[in-house]
Amino acid sequence: MPAQKAKFTWHYYAMAFGVLMALLGMTLSAWGAVVSALGFSIISHPALPFKGLTRFIFLALFVVVYILGFPDASVVLEMMATDISKA
Repeated sequence: MPAQKAKFTWHYYAMAFGVLMALLGMTLSAWGAVVSALGFSIISHPALPFKGLTRFIFLALFVVVYILGFPDASVVLEMMATDISKA
């Protein structure tokens, strides 16, 4: 008996968005943001038993931790101004 496939839903878009958020976090070496973005992506998977309000609460928490995981704007500007080849 073949396994039943999950239909293509919003979950896959949320998973892709989580991976894109992780890539953005990696560009600034914001590792807390990367971890929370990957958590966002994993919790969005349709095979997980989280439904409705529970999933929404976890996704909202991951987004808040993601936003707080980035460094201050002055640190980002300093990172952008530093030449990596001379470091």
